Amino acid sequence: MKYLIPKGYSRDIWTVFFCRITTAVGFSVSMPYLNLYLHNELGISMTVSGAILTSASIVGAVLAVYGGELSDRMGRKWVMVRALFWRFLIFILMGYIISKKADVYIITGLLILNSAFGSFFMPASISYIADLTAEDKRTSAYGLLRIGGNLGWALGPAIGGLLATIGYSYLFYFTGGCMFIATIILLKFSKESLTDSVLLRDKKSSLKEMFSVTKDTRFLIFTIICLVIFIAWGQLIFPFSVFAVNRVGITKAQLGVLFSINGFMVVLFQYFITNLISVKKQLIALVIGSLIYAFGYFTVGFANGFVFLIGSVVIITMAEMIVSPTTMSYASILANPHHKGRYLGFFNLSHSLGWSLAPLIGGILLDIFAGRSSFMWGTICAFACVAALGFSVFKSKTKS
Repeated sequence: MKYLIPKGYSRDIWTVFFCRITTAVGFSVSMPYLNLYLHNELGISMTVSGAILTSASIVGAVLAVYGGELSDRMGRKWVMVRALFWRFLIFILMGYIISKKADVYIITGLLILNSAFGSFFMPASISYIADLTAEDKRTSAYGLLRIGGNLGWALGPAIGGLLATIGYSYLFYFTGGCMFIATIILLKFSKESLTDSVLLRDKKSSLKEMFSVTKDTRFLIFTIICLVIFIAWGQLIFPFSVFAVNRVGITKAQLGVLFSINGFMVVLFQYFITNLISVKKQLIALVIGSLIYAFGYFTVGFANGFVFLIGSVVIITMAEMIVSPTTMSYASILANPHHKGRYLGFFNLSHSLGWSLAPLIGGILLDIFAGRSSFMWGTICAFACVAALGFSVFKSKTKS
């Protein structure tokens, strides 16, 4: 039981945990249905829809480096609280805009702003956990955050499926409310992880300094390999949602159930899995996780109904539970301790860029391989296989 029940963490980490639950509920209510709104309600092609999400995510990906740098200067909590508050305002405005059936360009602009502030939050929160945990406890701490996030994802999609039948605007009002609650939780119950003597408030960093991480060859190669697996990981939200509803023929409510299965699996088994992965075995775990991803996505190409997709989601979720906390933990170990925010901001760049490219690549594949599902998901499978090979080579070079 000790491997199933998380314990031994400070109040600050538990605060971020509850914050992650709240924000994840909000995101899982609206984001899986955004593509359906753009495609089914506004009549936008899958390629254009993917390009819209990609453009927003790329802006966020680039700004992630600055977000990490800003957390080194101003503090982790300072950045996280402000990022959440601005996202609250953006989601409320997005709900209003959708209720008025506004132009897609306005929606795109709001998505870009949302992605920008999200890019500030992520590297700050990853660095916050790294500040508060020892290396041998870090993977399980990141696993705890994933439990919080996926508990939210387990609860949210079913709510989203119901709200979507009433009106898409209600999805975003709900998400905005969740962002506001998370802001209050973080503001009231957490403390700053960096002391005033460590903060670099008076230091102004140039772009050259922020991207000096690229001179660390080992860290750079690791983040590039992570980028490949993040592209594969991102397919679970898009194009999977559109493929499952429009090609396989399941209902939006059943889609919500699939995402809930994903979330509940992480809640039940994530902590157990992360406790099995020691620091010395992290690269091996990433190879195995990437191969499981490859198999899971390969099976999606042969899906013929809801029950089949349940099996595919179970396999993909197993891979996710291995890859997600382990990549974060290993990146934090490789990071320069004096510029942890900068390094993890750059790592988050690969994460955000992977999720940015995922909808574009997925949208193109949906359009190109219409009626040939095995070719489409076979291509995604290839991405995961390339990542597995990359982690394997990286491990062998690390040994030598």
